[in-house]
This record gives sequence, C-alpha cells and structure tokens, in this order.
Amino acid sequence: MEEDTRRQLVYGLISLILVAIANRLAMYITNKILGEPDGDAIV
Repeated sequence: MEEDTRRQLVYGLISLILVAIANRLAMYITNKILGEPDGDAIV
C-alpha cells in the first residue's frame, strides 16, 4: 500500500472516530443543560 493511500485511510478513520465522539459529546452536554428528552424524542 502506498504511503499516500495509507495516510488517507488513517486520516479518514480518525476523522470518523472524532466525529462520532463529538456527536455523543454534543448530545450529552445538551441533555445536561436542557434535561433528558421526553418519551419518543429524536435526540
């Protein structure tokens, strides 16, 4: 595997992991500030 291909693959995987963590963190902070959603809420 070439260096550039490997670099892009690692960059993509790290980016995906960080986006998932940021999403969870944003949901957690929102729930702490505004409280847990009622029943069938999307968040």
